Amino acid sequence: MKVKLDHIGILVENLDKEVIEFYQQALGCGRAKYFHLKNSDEELNYVYLPFPKGDNYVELLAPVSGPSKDFMDKKGPGTMFEMCVEVENMERFYDEMKSRGITLVDPMGKPLPPEKKWCSIAGDDNKYAYLPTDKTFGTTIEILERNTWTRRTYWPEQST
Repeated sequence: MKVKLDHIGILVENLDKEVIEFYQQALGCGRAKYFHLKNSDEELNYVYLPFPKGDNYVELLAPVSGPSKDFMDKKGPGTMFEMCVEVENMERFYDEMKSRGITLVDPMGKPLPPEKKWCSIAGDDNKYAYLPTDKTFGTTIEILERNTWTRRTYWPEQST
């Protein structure tokens, strides 16, 4: 099974100009794309900052409440929150992991059943799942299958 690094998520206390400009100046990241997520489990603000080469990006997450806020309170700002890898086919990846004794989970850590091998995030049509942290030695690894949302969706003026 081949995977490709999509992004790294890093927890920050806020998304002020100083934080954004650091990544732009130090790493050459492009224009930030801002998002806000609020659901029954959590609330957070986050940005995508594209690297100047390739189609990878840094995701900076400023949690307001929920598990990501609890994680930042425990580990501190600047902590890597997740590593996201892209797969070509989520269903095949789910089946392969299942054959290895690993059941993919949703963002809250609940096992995904065989009839629903992925979850979605409001606002896009990609497929998401996570490897359980008890199998990844504590690292949150997000699995992504892209549909129509691509780098050009966020930064149409940039090509990969």
